[in-house]
Amino acid sequence: MRYAYLLSLGATWLVLGCSDGATAPVPDGDGKQLAAQFDRLADSVDAGGYSPAAEALRHVAEIVLLTGHATPVAVTIDGASRSFLSVAEQIDFPNLVCSWPSDSGIVQPPGGGVIPIDSGVVLPPPEPPECHVVGTNSMRTLIAWEPEHMAEVVRVVAAIGSNGVETGVPDVMTGLPTTAAGSPGPPTAPPDSGSGSGGEPGGFPGFMGEYLVRDVGSWWATAGSQTNERVGATGACTSDRAAFDWAEFGCEGAKFRFEFSMKVDPLRYEPLTGAVNPPAGPEGSRTLAMGSSAVDGVRLTWVAWTPPPLPPVPGPGPGPDPVPVDTSGTGR
Repeated sequence: MRYAYLLSLGATWLVLGCSDGATAPVPDGDGKQLAAQFDRLADSVDAGGYSPAAEALRHVAEIVLLTGHATPVAVTIDGASRSFLSVAEQIDFPNLVCSWPSDSGIVQPPGGGVIPIDSGVVLPPPEPPECHVVGTNSMRTLIAWEPEHMAEVVRVVAAIGSNGVETGVPDVMTGLPTTAAGSPGPPTAPPDSGSGSGGEPGGFPGFMGEYLVRDVGSWWATAGSQTNERVGATGACTSDRAAFDWAEFGCEGAKFRFEFSMKVDPLRYEPLTGAVNPPAGPEGSRTLAMGSSAVDGVRLTWVAWTPPPLPPVPGPGPGPDPVPVDTSGTGR
């Protein structure tokens, strides 16, 4: 379900130029300016028609704004240590089990076919899904970026505790997952290994990792491991409420400890034609790592939710969805 979103997010980095106004470095304590930089990137992405990718970048902007500042960290890329800024997040979201009505609201006229738009017939609005909460899932995210030009971003989205690269890890920065009624729920994750980390173990074991480079493209983790824990509270967020997708959250400041090492392989995708492996794009595998680092961020705990929107009705597109040959077993 999230595969197309991931493709869009990687492809978007190919079309971002250096004139988006987000090139000047800002102090690590200026959350508003940092958030504004991510918002400008999101606007550029949205203008190009990549709304899921824009949602992820706006999510980053909101976390930076709620934290109020960023934490310096050292990220090693192909053996070279680099100075990045970072924030972290734990999001505790309801595990919604939903059933969508089988009737889409489209009425078939006698003899078949679809009622023309100009027929004057008023169709009832589609029914919202029926959802109920079955527990809480928790995911943690580390976002680190090169501060000088914001040309490189590293993201790790993980179940709480220690785990490796796995398929099916939802990208909670593009949208919160739901489970369709009658389908098997997410597998049970191992208990959180971090002392004082709180939250539920989560239902999506493993992690996904991404390395984005402006004007080049996106690499996705195909092997590696990560460890995360919440090591304590840091006081109030800049706002005590935040809304993402279909849920509203209470916010508290928190400090997290992250460590990761991962091999990333290029995702090469041409957004206009849907072609995989276009002539220009990311090349070669990269190795990224970060030693154990304490990073400031936020813990978001859900306080309210509304039924998620109906699944989008598929329409004609430029061609079939690209399915890259995957030899890694990660499905990305």
